[in-house]
Amino acid sequence: MRPADFIVLGSMGLIGSNLCRFLADHGHHVLKVHSANYDELVGSSARVLVNCSGNAFRFRANQDPVWNFSASVESVQRSLFDFPVGLYIHISTVDVYHERGNPAANRETAAIDTSRLDTYGFHKWLAERVVEKYAQRSLILRVGTVVGEGLKKGPVFDLLRGAPMHMSLDSKLSIIDTDHLAQAVGILSSASVEHEIFNLTGTGPVELRFLATLLGDPVHFAEGAEETLHLYDISNDKIRDHMPMPTSIEMAGAFMKRSMGRDP
Repeated sequence: MRPADFIVLGSMGLIGSNLCRFLADHGHHVLKVHSANYDELVGSSARVLVNCSGNAFRFRANQDPVWNFSASVESVQRSLFDFPVGLYIHISTVDVYHERGNPAANRETAAIDTSRLDTYGFHKWLAERVVEKYAQRSLILRVGTVVGEGLKKGPVFDLLRGAPMHMSLDSKLSIIDTDHLAQAVGILSSASVEHEIFNLTGTGPVELRFLATLLGDPVHFAEGAEETLHLYDISNDKIRDHMPMPTSIEMAGAFMKRSMGRDP
């Protein structure tokens, strides 16, 4: 059997499924690993492993820290020893920053005050440190709000479904679509790196109010959510040295128009 070029953990999720499709379309042999086949594939090797399998449910993380530590930290440590690879790419989150609304304060080299992180962000930060400690070579990709085929949760999903919103329309998000995320993995996996961190988001933020206008339908809110403000504006200067990166407005708008059956 041909050795795998890439192992993708979490291959059935939003990021993982789209990444597997992208890599296969570009001629790579991909070993798809998910919860149902993980144990039988332990010991498999590849040039690159991409871990997309960490918990992405903030609410549950903050409600159940013990469960989330296992899902977001212990699972990462296990995978580092279960799969011998040359390069370990870890999909993290911009929620590891305590200042998410100021690009000057959330560059990859920024000092992070972990005491100001919630459980979700803190455990993601811990997982990064585990990767840096035990991976032979590593790339940590701190992604913004992800949109793409198979989206099943989050504020953009709620807008499209007409579901109750859980944050104010004045909230601003840094968006990355799965196509550009996959392109970044393809480009960076061929770079000569030892241990690097990249923010992976669109250029500038998009306001939820703008996305709501694309729908033209009334917006409904969960109790108290209309006043819940989230402000993200993440620096992406470093990744733009390696590839063009559209704005968050362009990526979110194009995804919503495709989802509504309109040309982007």
